[in-house]
Amino acid sequence: MNYHLITTALESTWPKEGTNVLFLGEWCKLHSKKDFWSNYNSITLPYHWDENGKLYKDYQSLKVVYEKLLIELTTHLNLIHGENQTVAYWRIIIGPWLGYFLHMLWDRYESLRIAFTNYPITSVTLVSIDEESLVPNDMNDFYRFFVSDLWNQNLYQNIISFSHSNKTIKKEESFVFPKKNLNGNKVSPKEVIKQFIYWIFGSNAKCDSYFLISDYLGIKYSFLLQLKLGQFPKRFMEEDIPEFETNQELRKKLAIDLGESSFEKIVSKLIPKQIPRSYIEGYKSLKDHPSVKRWPLQPKIIFTSNSHIGYDLFKIWMARKQQNGSQLILSQHGGHYGIGKFSFHEDHEVTTSNRYLTWGWKDRQHKNVTPSVCVKYGNQKKIKWDRDGDLLLVQNSMPRYSYWLYSSSQSSQVLAYLNDQFSFYRTLNSEIQVKSNVKLYPQDYGWEHERRWRESFPKIQILDRKSNMKQILKTTRLFISTYNATTFLESMSLDIPTLIFWNPRHWEIREDAKPYFDLLKEVGIFFETSLECANEVNHIWNDVETWWYDKKRQSRVTKFLNQYAKKSNDFITELSKSIEVSSFVSH
Repeated sequence: MNYHLITTALESTWPKEGTNVLFLGEWCKLHSKKDFWSNYNSITLPYHWDENGKLYKDYQSLKVVYEKLLIELTTHLNLIHGENQTVAYWRIIIGPWLGYFLHMLWDRYESLRIAFTNYPITSVTLVSIDEESLVPNDMNDFYRFFVSDLWNQNLYQNIISFSHSNKTIKKEESFVFPKKNLNGNKVSPKEVIKQFIYWIFGSNAKCDSYFLISDYLGIKYSFLLQLKLGQFPKRFMEEDIPEFETNQELRKKLAIDLGESSFEKIVSKLIPKQIPRSYIEGYKSLKDHPSVKRWPLQPKIIFTSNSHIGYDLFKIWMARKQQNGSQLILSQHGGHYGIGKFSFHEDHEVTTSNRYLTWGWKDRQHKNVTPSVCVKYGNQKKIKWDRDGDLLLVQNSMPRYSYWLYSSSQSSQVLAYLNDQFSFYRTLNSEIQVKSNVKLYPQDYGWEHERRWRESFPKIQILDRKSNMKQILKTTRLFISTYNATTFLESMSLDIPTLIFWNPRHWEIREDAKPYFDLLKEVGIFFETSLECANEVNHIWNDVETWWYDKKRQSRVTKFLNQYAKKSNDFITELSKSIEVSSFVSH
């Protein structure tokens, strides 16, 4: 049987109903369109990262390609911009985008390779796409693109045209990716006040020794920290950067050629087409942007928890200052760090920083990794939870098309994750089900979580995605965390009775973390199946307080939190010791 290949949910590329089709993945089949795509004689390609161990193996192989590309791009970017900068300099600036793009391109390439190798594909439809409209302005802008059907359709088309052009059918239909809406978002009064505060406290910093941005401390503790460091408090926010025009002649100078495998040849071809304008057309403008002239001229310390990934204006400034002797201190900004088996973000942050502050855990392989306090919860007091309250089931989601790599569910594995959630809820006693609330992930990514939940459980109580977590926790009797991120660290730090479950094949943890999760297993907090966790809920529901405050269980929780979300009664003093200039002199 021959097949027409469908690569995305973009229906303009689909053949007429009744055709034999191969769906490249579950991301093609929107749940609300089931009545439509069910009319095809179809099979769906199994997801390649369902193979046990392949995600980690691929990540290790891609690290080699990533380093080769960094060296190549360093040479070309230096020539284009008249610079003489190091690989370390350009890693800070382009590294996050390059890692994301490389990981995504490999996933699309690998799916196509497997499909064409194992199935008799005779046709695939290509549409006309304005590729220039798909060039992101900067890293923050890039997030709009890679979750979309059109961007991914274009990526698949480029790969297919490179290796299987004889199978293509060109359709006379044109697409342009919509421009970013620069005027559509209304600014709330609260945001106006926030911007005013940033303006007042974000000036006259030229002589400052410390520069803090996106520190995750909140304004009160950020100011206290700066006072402790002997500096008048400043507050800086991420600003929108200018929109740049694509210059194709300039991009032709980015003629990289890894010249080995077919994948590396495709990477070499696509990077000049896809690299954000902030690194090519806008680089010199950002280097001399008016905003950076308000920032310190010779900072001794640069500290951030979050601006080092997406904020290109800051990254260009930060890279230059680090080259000139400033010490770059990055702080862990969420869960998974120190726990997950691997993470591109963690690898990038440890590699680029002079000092990397964790929330308590150690890394024997990297001397710059320094255990500190949890910047998000290390200063927060316990909250009073409701002994007769509800169960809170906190949900995750992931993009339909995979993005950067870390040990987690990827792409269509979200469906297996959802099945686990449904099994958990179905196993709960009926009196617990009626007292259960589902908190969906802020982004849905087209999986239609709420619709799927309501189809399976019409009476399910689903909270508003915008609901304030702190307020919800006050009415919660039992918190259920279902993925490796920040959620369970927050709930346990706030003394909310917590249970955790996830699929260990998708959410793999590193060897150093296993003893700490074994501690939670021993006292019935951590589970590797949804059914075991649900049975524990049924068992403890009528007396959660006694269960949670059991002496042995609390001892295990404290030991776990000291490792992964450390608190301190002298939070500011302890944090300042990891940041102050003298700590580098002494080392």
